[in-house]
Amino acid sequence: MHITEVLKDGMSVSDVLRNLEKREEKFLNGMTFAERGAIIRKLFPQVCETRIKQADNSLEGHMILPGCSSLHFIGDPVKWHENIFDYDEYTYQLNRMDHWRFLAEAYSYTGDRRYAEKIIREFYHWIDDCPSQLLYRANGELAVEDFDGCACNQGIWRSLEVGIRMYRTWPWVIHHLISGGFINEKFLEAYLTSAYEHAQILYLVAPKLWPNADHNHYLMENNGLLYLASMFPEFKDSELWQKHALHEMDRSINAQITEGGGQIEGCASYHNSSAYWFCLPLLLSGKYGFTVSDAYKTRLGKMVEYSAHATRPCGGNSSWGDSHTYSSTLSTGAFCHYMAFGDPSYMENAHYYYTMDELLGGMAPYIWEVPDLYDLHKQIERITTKKTMPDLPVFSWQKQLKQVFLRTDWSNDALYVMFACRTPIQNNHAHIDPAGFEFTAYGRCLLGDPAIYYYKDDENRKNLKSAHWHNCLTLNNKNPWEYISSWQYGEQQPGDILAVKQTDRLIYSVAEHSNYRPTLHKRAVAIVDQKFLLVLDILDHVLPDTSVQINFHMDSPVALVNTEASYAHSLTGEASVAVYSDASLKPTLVPAKISTKNDVWHDTVIAHFEAEHLNDAQCAFVCVAIPARAGEVPLKVTEIKKELYANGAVKVTFAVSHQNYELTFLNNQLSIK
Repeated sequence: MHITEVLKDGMSVSDVLRNLEKREEKFLNGMTFAERGAIIRKLFPQVCETRIKQADNSLEGHMILPGCSSLHFIGDPVKWHENIFDYDEYTYQLNRMDHWRFLAEAYSYTGDRRYAEKIIREFYHWIDDCPSQLLYRANGELAVEDFDGCACNQGIWRSLEVGIRMYRTWPWVIHHLISGGFINEKFLEAYLTSAYEHAQILYLVAPKLWPNADHNHYLMENNGLLYLASMFPEFKDSELWQKHALHEMDRSINAQITEGGGQIEGCASYHNSSAYWFCLPLLLSGKYGFTVSDAYKTRLGKMVEYSAHATRPCGGNSSWGDSHTYSSTLSTGAFCHYMAFGDPSYMENAHYYYTMDELLGGMAPYIWEVPDLYDLHKQIERITTKKTMPDLPVFSWQKQLKQVFLRTDWSNDALYVMFACRTPIQNNHAHIDPAGFEFTAYGRCLLGDPAIYYYKDDENRKNLKSAHWHNCLTLNNKNPWEYISSWQYGEQQPGDILAVKQTDRLIYSVAEHSNYRPTLHKRAVAIVDQKFLLVLDILDHVLPDTSVQINFHMDSPVALVNTEASYAHSLTGEASVAVYSDASLKPTLVPAKISTKNDVWHDTVIAHFEAEHLNDAQCAFVCVAIPARAGEVPLKVTEIKKELYANGAVKVTFAVSHQNYELTFLNNQLSIK
């Protein structure tokens, strides 16, 4: 493709370069990126030092990429096609060139030309080494499938990577390097020619992949097209691309952000990442002079409350589905809310759950996009001296996501439950966990979700996504639906949250699903007297000789179990939990893992309670989870009994350290005496 084929009539590369230099200078009010870097270095030295350290690793050819949690050598020149860990995500993310962003920022911070020169060398090498596959087949059909997945061209030109390059890395090479003389006509011609190929994929292929605009990938793809079209109005199709991208981002925010403010996939990490992807058009509109609708802004403004509700009292995300505990957290969501609306209040809330270093770490990738660095510094200085709990209700029922967040209060010591029954699922970022939950108390996650670890299609991924590693009930040791592969499940049956309620002594939720049909599973989870968690499972239409398993995933490497007394207790020097069941269930311990971020996990234990040979058509099972602070022993639970009545009621009685409790479940309501 010749450069004249991609530019407007009469436009030359020298014209584009001249216009680009003027625009870049105008955007910074005559300031260079080096001068802006000096301001960041003065106001936020920790951010600067961290990014320079990452750039120094990149300068030596070392990166952390999926498949390995430590630095490794990516080659000099970079081995763009090599997949050294036999993991598709490795090649995908290598070809996003995130290390170029570190190098470019380091050049602006330091003026050291080595950082910029490495980018330029790698850019030309990538252009020569990684040509795109053909956009059209020999019969004239658009080759949509060739831009989705790793099988074709190592995934280097997968539509998602194409979008990410166009919004996250390639524009910033221009921004940081143009005032240093690195962006000459030769470079710009190669850049524009390749960028046009990128844009064609984003404009033609991405809408075919995501016709319903209901996936996070589509946000990055349209942001890439929007950034490119806005940054280079000299492209012959720039107006077409910009109009299309804005229209699709409008479709996406309506398709993906619920009335409750949650991103449709229901994964906290993807939600907080999406907060930035939806924020970016707003940032670009201020720079490039287009309009974002008020309806778009209103829906974007709702996202931060979900970010807060999905934050554990101890910090970190509820790691539902393909989420990470310690990445893309409230720090990211709150900072994006500040960038979009100038409202720092949620950053104050984030500081209640995170250290200032963690908060700044969440800001670091986006700090160059902040319109007013001095205002940000003023807000950070103010936030440093105060920690403010969110002023929000203690529960949130995300009806469209079929999720519930419950907590006793917003303090770090609060008892907290995340509970969900999303079936059928939205997409395969979901795990097999209908009516599953996680439980946090006294500053620690006690009954956890295994989270993501990685996407690799192997036995580890199967375990991490299965109901057996979640706080779920199973029948006959089978998943509620079939696990086929990392990105494929069998058919799912209906399920939903039926009730959420707060009384003076209870805060509870009820879910139901029919994935074990004809058996119907109903579960109530309740925080009782702000002290402990009750889990009541009710099965209807049980087939003869069925077995039931109820799993509690203890975030502890060691636990003890007493089969005769039907309890299990996590053993840790920090806060712990003991789970007691009625006598029909007998516990054993199963080794497992919980992941907190990519390629990092730790040993845990599942308390696996089981009852065999069920012969009643209706059954109920009672479990009580008693948390204990560090150094304390959980209170003892005794005399757990249940009675089932003809009207469908279930009465539960037990004693906690000699205090008697009686609860009744009827018509999806829970009452206590």
